[in-house]
Amino acid sequence: MADSNQVKKYPLGLRLVHWVSALTIIFLLVVGIYMAELDPDAANKYDFYPIHQSLGILAMVLITARIFFRKKGPIPTPATGLKPWELMLSKWVHRLLYLCMVMMPLSGYLMTSTYAYSDGIDMFGLFTVPDITSKSALWTGIFHQVHSLTSWLLVFVLAAHILGVIKHKLFDGKDSDVLSRMI
Repeated sequence: MADSNQVKKYPLGLRLVHWVSALTIIFLLVVGIYMAELDPDAANKYDFYPIHQSLGILAMVLITARIFFRKKGPIPTPATGLKPWELMLSKWVHRLLYLCMVMMPLSGYLMTSTYAYSDGIDMFGLFTVPDITSKSALWTGIFHQVHSLTSWLLVFVLAAHILGVIKHKLFDGKDSDVLSRMI
């Protein structure tokens, strides 16, 4: 295993999972916000749920893989051009990103699992992920609130993450370029 001081980029597996999960999460956020804003009586209100749920399960698998690849390492040390406050902010943004990336699909799955009319999550017609809890309107509501609140926290933290990457790429010196390590 290479010394982390010599590693210039994240491992290929982590980079691939990062970009696939990023695109999946952004799509899920857009579709989820769209679904939430639809009138409850809209004809297509529930057309999006199966794809949202299936991709949510896929996101859960991707996040698990991401955590595995990140723990397995090696990963580069922080960029040398970052100020102490940027390092601290980056650490907290990443912690919140991972927390949200775990909480979103987990709360969505538990919300679906506790929902009275759910019979598992159909994974693109290939197989069904079974419900793992008993049905409960109370718990469906709780998991719905967790899912909703976490989605807005994720939007905020994801925006901070993207703005930080843009700042370092466009406005800081070469020693602060963090994007090149993930491409």
